[in-house]
Amino acid sequence: MRQRHAGRRFVVYHRGAGCNVAARWLLMSIEPRPIRFSPQIKLITVGALVALTILLLFAVEHILAPFIAAIVTAYLFNPLVTWLDRRTHIGRALWIAVLYVIAFLLLYGLFTWMWPRITQQTSDLASAAPAIATEIRDFFAGREQIEFAGFVIDLAPLEEQLISIVRDVGASLSGSVPGLVFSAVEGVIFVLVYLIITFYLLLQAGQLKHWAAQLIPAPYRAEIGNLGNQIDQVFSAYIRGQLILIVVMSVLLYIPLSVLQVPYALVVAISSGVLEILPIIGPWSAAGIAMVVAFFQPNPPFGLSSLSLAALLGIIYFVLRQIEDHFIIPNVMGPLVRLHPAVVIFAILAGGAIAGAFGLFIAIPVAAVIRILLSYLYRKLTDQAEPPPPAPRTRHARHGSTNEQSGTAQARGTSD
Repeated sequence: MRQRHAGRRFVVYHRGAGCNVAARWLLMSIEPRPIRFSPQIKLITVGALVALTILLLFAVEHILAPFIAAIVTAYLFNPLVTWLDRRTHIGRALWIAVLYVIAFLLLYGLFTWMWPRITQQTSDLASAAPAIATEIRDFFAGREQIEFAGFVIDLAPLEEQLISIVRDVGASLSGSVPGLVFSAVEGVIFVLVYLIITFYLLLQAGQLKHWAAQLIPAPYRAEIGNLGNQIDQVFSAYIRGQLILIVVMSVLLYIPLSVLQVPYALVVAISSGVLEILPIIGPWSAAGIAMVVAFFQPNPPFGLSSLSLAALLGIIYFVLRQIEDHFIIPNVMGPLVRLHPAVVIFAILAGGAIAGAFGLFIAIPVAAVIRILLSYLYRKLTDQAEPPPPAPRTRHARHGSTNEQSGTAQARGTSD
């Protein structure tokens, strides 16, 4: 029995060894293949990733502010850092540190000089808002209707709108002084996160671009890269141009407001500059606010009447607006945002309806990007060849023709 069992074990052992050898030979003979996703699986995977990303963003939306600000800052200053690095070859990190020091000194100086005045004038304007509303009501008392060329014009709706605007401005200003959105600890943490993320984004901008390019299949890399460059040119020119316009228009408006001794000149000038980011609506709103404040000024200077002072400010705003449209915008933004005036108006209304003030700000560049994408899709649907990438712009080309400059001004605010 033992031998038989031993023999049986011996036979089983040899049978098992043979199976193992056969299995190994079979595995070695099978050629390995990568896993391929079917079109349906690819679509499901992409949809699931997009849905999970959106859910994640909604879940952490309260901490997105410093990251979004860092992305925008790095996007705006990366060309400058890249240019300095190429010209000097001393490293991006050093130039980023230099920019941080310069920005800190500028902000410290501005806040040391401007912030107390802004706070004081904002508080004064908020306190004076009820009195201005009362003066508006007194001014329109007995003038609810006027007759002009045989037509009767009802001014009651205008009176109510002006009073509503003044009260809303006063309420918003009084609520923003001192106006801390976050607690001190949260503010410090968010600022530190913003500075750190901005530093690394600027430092590794080249690697990030290379990584993004590698995600595109090699045969389509040049075509998609050209499309991305067109979108980048539109966004970068518009955003940088708007930031420059805020500073330029604030300074240009502060000078006449100060000379004419308009109350709250600094706050009105800065508000007017910020309102420049809202096409069509912003400049008119800025002019209206300045004229209302000047009209109800207690003691107009230079022997002017309140009506004359308000009219003079309206003329100044109009002239500066024309200078902005025909000289500043074409040289700052260039002829990149080429949109029909009707498209501009529709984009502004749609952006405001969808995303409020932020939608008004990004309406024009988003519409320009949509135009680029639709042109690309049209060429694909009609089997047209892609146009060659634009040649580097020379000094003469950067100035552009007169027609292109006027077209750019029309695209930003043609109804002004």
